[in-house]
Amino acid sequence: MLSTRSLAALTLGSLATTLAVDAAAAHRDITSETFRSAQAISYQLGSKRAIGYFVRVDGACQVTLMIAEAVDPDLAQPTSAARLNLSMMPGQSAALASEEGESMELTCGSGAETVLVKLASAERS
Repeated sequence: MLSTRSLAALTLGSLATTLAVDAAAAHRDITSETFRSAQAISYQLGSKRAIGYFVRVDGACQVTLMIAEAVDPDLAQPTSAARLNLSMMPGQSAALASEEGESMELTCGSGAETVLVKLASAERS
């Protein structure tokens, strides 16, 4: 069985690959999506990109997101990212917004089994 640290390292490694390969997916027109533990979460919020995952820890959703400038890796070197860690009990929510008006709201699901991500933009508000 993988430890939480090993799982996190493995997930972050695949998330880095996702950033380089899945640039088109960031422009998907989805208003909400449900994620299970260790599934890659990847969204572009204006000029920023949020990539991460969540795991269930002690009955809570432990969310880890890396926030960085959204760049095309073929045209520019990626800049350093900031890591956001948050723990939410089932039913709790947290939001992240960009200067450009796009935002994402994360809500911990029942039993901390899922995280629901809802997207909003200035045009939809």
